[in-house]
Amino acid sequence: MATRGGRGLTSSRERLGVYLDAVYWVDGNAVADRVSTDRSFLLFVVEVGEHFDRLVVFGRTVRDEGLADYVLPPEVALVELPHYANLRRIASVARATTGTMRLFWRNLTAVDVVWLFGPHPFAAAFAFLALARRKRVVLGVRQNSVELYRKRVSGWKRFPALATVHALDGTFRLLGRRAQVTVQGRELGERYGAPRGNVLELAESVVRTADIVDPETGGRDATTVDLLTVGRLETEKNPLLLVDALARLEAAEPGRFHLTWVGRGPLEMEVTHRIHEHGLGDRVTVRSYVPFGPELLDLYRRADLFVHVSLSEGFPKVLIEAYASATPIVATDVGGVRAALDDGAAGLLVPPANLDALVRGIRQLADDPELQDAFVARGLELVQGLTMEAQADRVARFIARGGGHEPTAPR
Repeated sequence: MATRGGRGLTSSRERLGVYLDAVYWVDGNAVADRVSTDRSFLLFVVEVGEHFDRLVVFGRTVRDEGLADYVLPPEVALVELPHYANLRRIASVARATTGTMRLFWRNLTAVDVVWLFGPHPFAAAFAFLALARRKRVVLGVRQNSVELYRKRVSGWKRFPALATVHALDGTFRLLGRRAQVTVQGRELGERYGAPRGNVLELAESVVRTADIVDPETGGRDATTVDLLTVGRLETEKNPLLLVDALARLEAAEPGRFHLTWVGRGPLEMEVTHRIHEHGLGDRVTVRSYVPFGPELLDLYRRADLFVHVSLSEGFPKVLIEAYASATPIVATDVGGVRAALDDGAAGLLVPPANLDALVRGIRQLADDPELQDAFVARGLELVQGLTMEAQADRVARFIARGGGHEPTAPR
């Protein structure tokens, strides 16, 4: 293996193709097309791609409508798939299907191995097409889709939606018996048969080594407790619980706690209404979405506590960002969070959907500087192996060797 461009510990002459259900914005007004996306995960994919001879991404595309938050390097090739809004728009998806399959098949000549994220119907179809062309297939699983949709979907749509998700999940797990699989966190690893050598547990990370702070350079204001949460405003993230917790904290100790909220999503109106319903307008700063970068990292570094209240998770990258920023963590004990927090040695675990426990946990950590220091110290130890460089190198080694028996857990 030769090193490509002087970056990374491992490099391969293979050409890597990646499919993720993401939208790419192409700005054709420049001399050369500029490609961007609103998914920070693509930064990690690009880092993995640096270890290969070529990176080709496949995704639904919008042209000449400006640039999104993350601009991809010009050497990343994009296969522009037909656009559809989302999988719930059945007619739009149906119109896009024929063109998508044709482009998958045609462009398989440009790659040697494909890394396909799902469970997703197009990812599953792409896997079968790639196998028919005798290309190596690596599956990528970032979340427990069955659990996710069980929490997200309600009403008459629940049964058909869950039936579809179960079918896709079963297809992916069947493929995963022979294909390589990357998964986010311990829970998903067990679901896909870890510790088998064809399953790699990874930590999706966009934090670079240079982003890790020196914990002695700061100093926190003891008169107020600044809470930070970062994440989409979705049902499975349970954002209303955090608003209710802040109301309890304000009632018990007026003026002591302040929350900065970074995120956007379909529950924005409900969250805003609940904030004003509790009279917390001056205790919450809503920042909407802040792209990963210096501004977001500064919010982490200025916070006293990071609070994560999700109902379903793999290995949340926000916990890595908090580690790197030396910010103590309170998080609900769901999915891969326990493993991410080293079974509670790197952060305070509380039961999910439990208002009393969440309030107690926030107050306990706010009132215990020694516990904060212990969590920060352990987090700074762990994050050394959870940087984007370290995790991308692990993934590249795993894909390049076609399986094997490297330890599956993130190191």
